Amino acid sequence: MIFDVAIVGGGPAGSVCAAVCAQAGLKTLLLERAQFPRDKVCGDCLNPAAWPVLEQLGVADRVAGLTHTALKRVEFIDRSGGVLSVPLPPKGPGEIAVRRSHFDHLLLERARELGAIVLQEHPLLRIESREPWRLQTPNGHFDAKTLVAADGRNSTVARLCGVLKSAPPDRIGMQVHVSRPKGFDDKVTLQFRPEGYCGMAAVGAETINVCLVAKPKNMPALKAWANQQLSLDAEQEWRSISPLARAAIPPRHGTLLLVGDAARVVEPFTGEGITYALRSGELVGRCIVSGHLDLYPQAHRALYRGKLWINDLSRLAATRPALGDTILRLGRIAPGLLGFLTRKVIAPAR
Repeated sequence: MIFDVAIVGGGPAGSVCAAVCAQAGLKTLLLERAQFPRDKVCGDCLNPAAWPVLEQLGVADRVAGLTHTALKRVEFIDRSGGVLSVPLPPKGPGEIAVRRSHFDHLLLERARELGAIVLQEHPLLRIESREPWRLQTPNGHFDAKTLVAADGRNSTVARLCGVLKSAPPDRIGMQVHVSRPKGFDDKVTLQFRPEGYCGMAAVGAETINVCLVAKPKNMPALKAWANQQLSLDAEQEWRSISPLARAAIPPRHGTLLLVGDAARVVEPFTGEGITYALRSGELVGRCIVSGHLDLYPQAHRALYRGKLWINDLSRLAATRPALGDTILRLGRIAPGLLGFLTRKVIAPAR
């Protein structure tokens, strides 16, 4: 059997692409190396720009029914402990925090419901031929006319195809879910530290997501600080991921298409990663269904147009604590500044 499209990676980008293709009647295969549900190193934040995609898939109500927190504000904390609070827009579908283990599993099952063949615990080992593609896993080989890489910033597909760009280990990310501290309300906190930065978000009534980002040499000190702040044992296990930055890869190479972090990694400080994954998965699915793969690169560029300067500014603020402090000082002088940046980040793409 030759599939019309094979998608490697069952995260939001891959599952949405599979759902769109299967719903249109294409023979669709999704290969995922893990067994869902599973957590990921992620801030767990889903911004308003994601809801139109979820509505199109018919899962918006299901997502809203998952254990989550409707986030009311973002709290920025500078190195001296000064706090600047920015309210999130209260109207319409808002910003929520929801665990990736729940969210990703729901999307994967939706792709299956719509007719995609979903195979978990099927890591990609080799690509034996191209156009048509022959993919080798420990459980056999699979053939497809079109291949979609939806397997993240360290994409196996991109590596095997020779298009994965090298990236220096500039920073690493670590993440853990822990019990929600008393008094931690429905918010996101982004705290600058001399070692890097820490982000926390309430995820349901009993849990918070804690993310740390630092250069490798600084991470032990940042993790020790976080353990002390949250009264965690020094042996607390954290999930980790590296690198956090990578040059963008052209999203189309013939009948190979890249989506989500496999194509472009955005700064985790902005909390936009899930939304870009959803939207790029939807875009590539529509291009595959229409037969116009040539339209995907332009649509992909348009998705990020006008947003990347915020990504760059956020990366600089996160990697240079003094700059982060300066931005917060300006925010106190002109309160609308951080509100403007926050609205830009969460606004639906045009």
